[in-house]
Amino acid sequence: MVVRVRVGSFRQRLLRWTADLMIVAGASALMFWGWGVGKGVFYQWVQGAQFATEVPDGGASGTRENQPPASPSASSPFPTPLASSPFQTPLASAPSRWGPVKPFLPALAAKFPRDPLLIGRLEAPEIGLAVMVREGSDEETLMKAAGHLPGTALPGETGNFVVLGHRDTFFRALRNVQRGNSMSVQTRTERFTYIVDSFEVTGPESIGLERTPQPGATLVTRFPFTYIGPAPKRFVVRARLADSFAAVGP
Repeated sequence: MVVRVRVGSFRQRLLRWTADLMIVAGASALMFWGWGVGKGVFYQWVQGAQFATEVPDGGASGTRENQPPASPSASSPFPTPLASSPFQTPLASAPSRWGPVKPFLPALAAKFPRDPLLIGRLEAPEIGLAVMVREGSDEETLMKAAGHLPGTALPGETGNFVVLGHRDTFFRALRNVQRGNSMSVQTRTERFTYIVDSFEVTGPESIGLERTPQPGATLVTRFPFTYIGPAPKRFVVRARLADSFAAVGP
């Protein structure tokens, strides 16, 4: 008895199966990526719209700017008050693709839960950056917002206000940053303006997030910006609080 194996036919079937598997894997990855992006856009819209009703003029004006930094509070990890404010103003349209979305249905946004971990809004108009910032550095936080690194200073405080963000969404605009650019952090009570002093590419183990003697901000994302997959390096932007020396004294 002779058994004949059709090698060519088997190879063709194997190639078809492999192609089908790759299509399914690609479609699944695309759906997962779309879900993450959609979740981030939705969070930014809801929290940005609600935040705009809690600060004067949606945070565009009327707030105290660069007041002497408050002492770090041991009782609360994020700015207060968290209660609703009487200000009812629309959120201005943001220049960033990934930043707060102009609410087309403000009343609808108000029906969703307000995030108690929300710190405020980070903006750098010169590079098109606008994003809501919340407390936390976990992946759940970074999928929908920029994350304040726990244990570091809050906006305006002495020390490093460290914010993390994904390079392919919220912090992609950092690829255009230049020394001297300004950025602001609007909380529910105050607005703080920072000036970019430097930016550099480092390894993940040498970012340098030590406490500083003056109020400052450090933004961190992965690098290179065009890298596919988990990028091996970090892009670090350092900024100082504008007029911080005058604010904290000699």
